[in-house]
Amino acid sequence: MEENRNMLPPEGQAPDESGAVTSPQVHTDDVNEASPAVQVPESEALPVTEPAVEAQRADEAGESPIALHWEFGATPVAPAPQAPAGSHATRRFIGVFAAITAVFLAVLIVLLFLGDAGIKIYRTVMHERTVFVKEYDADVEGLLAPEEAAELVKRSTVTLVSRMATGTAIGSGFIYTADGYICTNHHVVEGALSLQVILPDGEAVDATVVGTNEMADLAVVKIEKTGLTPVRIGSSAAALVGESVVAVGTPAKIDYRGTATFGKISATARIVSLYNDDGVVNKKMTLLQTDTSVNPGNSGGPLANMYGEVIGVVVMKVSYFGGTVFDGIGFAIPIDGAKIIIDALIEHGSFTGTNPVATGRSLLGIGGIGIEGGYWYSDPADPARQKSLSEVAGYTYIPDDGVYVTAVNESNAVGRLAVGDVITHINGLAMYTVYDVIDQVNRYPVYTDVTVTLKRYNGDEWKTKVVTVQLLEER
Repeated sequence: MEENRNMLPPEGQAPDESGAVTSPQVHTDDVNEASPAVQVPESEALPVTEPAVEAQRADEAGESPIALHWEFGATPVAPAPQAPAGSHATRRFIGVFAAITAVFLAVLIVLLFLGDAGIKIYRTVMHERTVFVKEYDADVEGLLAPEEAAELVKRSTVTLVSRMATGTAIGSGFIYTADGYICTNHHVVEGALSLQVILPDGEAVDATVVGTNEMADLAVVKIEKTGLTPVRIGSSAAALVGESVVAVGTPAKIDYRGTATFGKISATARIVSLYNDDGVVNKKMTLLQTDTSVNPGNSGGPLANMYGEVIGVVVMKVSYFGGTVFDGIGFAIPIDGAKIIIDALIEHGSFTGTNPVATGRSLLGIGGIGIEGGYWYSDPADPARQKSLSEVAGYTYIPDDGVYVTAVNESNAVGRLAVGDVITHINGLAMYTVYDVIDQVNRYPVYTDVTVTLKRYNGDEWKTKVVTVQLLEER
């Protein structure tokens, strides 16, 4: 009785879906006649069956052999070694690729060695940006840490104590020369009956006022001391928005002298209009704006960069306006202009000439009154005028809101503006009252050209007209 056994198929065979084991097909493609034959010992040779004979005949004829049955217990003939399919094509591709790469590299090397006569490599910048580069004199030391800059400036910062008729006032200043000239603000010493300077080491010394300039709010005082440490003078023109700065002074009272506060430059040429008690602009100053904390008592003290150089004289802050409290809006007089005035005060006791820091208010050269458009007026120039929504005999119709021109002064406005014009815009900003005109023109330096948009009646209809007027300085 024949024994049934579960046998794994020999290597290279697998059962089909019915469970029968099939023999693998043997391909002899790409095997040349020189391939060695596998020798089978005679003792293990199988009887030649008809399929085997057919396979032998096909092999001799160069044809593909048919599948052979493998018999259990027999030793199969090992297939001749075959080259992988497509190996010749792969080798050809690799060879061609290598040749092209070698040529490209050779050309690239030659071009690089040729320099300007060869290729140029350009960098494409997807986003534009502005790069700021600051240059300093070779004698200036390098950038300091904030604490180093503060310590350097504190060596030259002083406290001023002014005895007024109403009490004692505290301010700040800085040593300008080693022989005792000190810079501060005009409003710190204005009206002082006596004056003392407290030096960085705490010594109090009597001082006298050498000269002041009210327009620029600068003053120079003198103490009888030598061997002092003057500040380093920098350049306010080199200041950049976002640059770190330190202010040193005496806020509030003497106890806080030498206080250092840190911040950034917020604007480099801010035009600040100053108002008199009547609420009218009486002068303009071009100042450095900073978010550094400055308070009453800091006035006259130094504002320095991180090289320890003074670039401004602290002068004021905006703390309250229009019923709103503000923080971080401080101002300093640019040292470039301040130095011109300080030097003149030291040498002559006064300053004359064109002020590099402050000017009188800018003037458009007209008189006017705010008026509401869409009404008929008995007299548009009369503050007590009557108005009507419907036409009234003898009344003048005003089509738009604006400022009704009541007079044209002897200025650049003559021949460009006329009585009866209604100014609606200046440099694109709508005008409603004469104070709007005053504020708008004083946002610009004197001798600046501004564009005035107006309505003018030509006898038949109102027409829009645009003129250019140069601002004048009030004398």
